[in-house]
Amino acid sequence: MKQLIMACLMASLVSISHAQTQKKVTDLPNISVIGNIVGVSNDHQKTMDVKDIEFSFQHYLYPSVKADVFVGLHKEHGERSLELEEGYVTFLDTLNVVVPNAGLPSGLGTIVGKKLIGFGKINPLHPEQWQFVDRPLLNATFLGKGHGLSAEGGQLSALLPLPFFSQLEWGYWTASAHGHDESSSGHDDHDEAHGVEYENRLMSTRLWNSVSISDAQEVELGFNYLLGNASASDEDDQQAVMGVDITFNQALGDRTLTLQGEFASAEYGEEGEAREKQSASVLTAMIDATKNTKLGLRYDQLGKHGDEGHDVSQLALVVTRQLTETSKFRLQYNSSEELENTVLAQFIFGMGPHSHVLQ
Repeated sequence: MKQLIMACLMASLVSISHAQTQKKVTDLPNISVIGNIVGVSNDHQKTMDVKDIEFSFQHYLYPSVKADVFVGLHKEHGERSLELEEGYVTFLDTLNVVVPNAGLPSGLGTIVGKKLIGFGKINPLHPEQWQFVDRPLLNATFLGKGHGLSAEGGQLSALLPLPFFSQLEWGYWTASAHGHDESSSGHDDHDEAHGVEYENRLMSTRLWNSVSISDAQEVELGFNYLLGNASASDEDDQQAVMGVDITFNQALGDRTLTLQGEFASAEYGEEGEAREKQSASVLTAMIDATKNTKLGLRYDQLGKHGDEGHDVSQLALVVTRQLTETSKFRLQYNSSEELENTVLAQFIFGMGPHSHVLQ
């Protein structure tokens, strides 16, 4: 009897597999896998871990409607956990999808689902898209632990009628409760790293502008606002973060110099206390030393939360070697008087269409 059941099961699997191969190409999603291996060495730990394995499933449901699903297998506190990192649908031209052939104006976009919130230049990115192994103190303190602040809900975006690229985004979300181990960067080794803890409803706003100064120069400027627990009637129960980011790109032949600055001020309370202010900033410089090698410098600054704690700063040096189009090696050194000096080594590899982000 068992043999008969197994034979039926195998026949069913073969039938399903054959049926899938008969589907049209447009019915099949793009499937990719990205691995993130990180080694850490400081006075308290010497580890080499597979920090993340990310699976992505991407597919156009309609010419202007795309679905993106990112599932991550993370190592947290020595244990593996599976998490839906992002799962959302993007409507690039909302009005003409809802009411086709009506001649309505285009430019209104909509995102629904779970998404990394668009605050600044770093939070919306996945680890394989970062320029450094770890996140800056600003992001680790104000925008959640681990990979960043994500939430479930919806976002509207509109291109403004200006002579340069300008996009306004507004989102309303439900906070996602998750936090990954930050010990690899040393961010949890100081009192100030308790950070903002979001709950209930979130409201996010971002104005993103890009202006070409010349054929070789471009400037991007972003204004950001995030309100946590937006439905609360008492301001002391809310968390408010305001920020600005600026990016300058300079083409140097076939090389690129990128200078970036991000500044934020947060007002929040801890454990039922009244809200107090805290500021943070991060400055980075990245340059292509050779065709396949990038050099980077990052300076982090984190102020006191009200009258508690003390100011913290950190300098990070990084070199990234692109081995192939879908793999790269990175070595980073973090130096700080308040935090542990740490050496980080990273190897990222990818398989599938989504691996292009590693280039």
